[in-house]
Amino acid sequence: MLMIARDREYEDIRDSLKGKKVIIWTCNTCARLCNGMGGDDAANNLASALKRDGIEIKGVLSTSASCLKGKIKQKEDKELIGDANIILSLTCDIGSQCASSVFGIEALNPFVTLGPGFVDEDRSLFVSSHEGNEKLSNEASKRGLKISPYV
Repeated sequence: MLMIARDREYEDIRDSLKGKKVIIWTCNTCARLCNGMGGDDAANNLASALKRDGIEIKGVLSTSASCLKGKIKQKEDKELIGDANIILSLTCDIGSQCASSVFGIEALNPFVTLGPGFVDEDRSLFVSSHEGNEKLSNEASKRGLKISPYV
């Protein structure tokens, strides 16, 4: 799985979406498993907060694997997407690029993909590299990133 962390605060997301018609897209695998930054619950909570702050949310869509275009195409809802002009993608970089390609609109991805990793038996998250394994929290902290949902 891919490990992700977020690089901005809620207010930055809200401000960058003003005046836009937004679809929130998320992955229920990697993004959900990375401390719930993505997944249905995080996406719906973020949609509610953005709506309260005046952002036009057209809908929330998700799949089990945003890195597979076939999975995205199965969830494509042309009526829901309608006149949306941006995707807020709560996924890794690959999932964001795939969603943008399938839906044919720009994607805003507030997450940084740190690389491959795993969840151990204690549900701790690790980023893997040739040098070894580093806790996701440590790797994110070194880079000034956060590993929690927006709301």
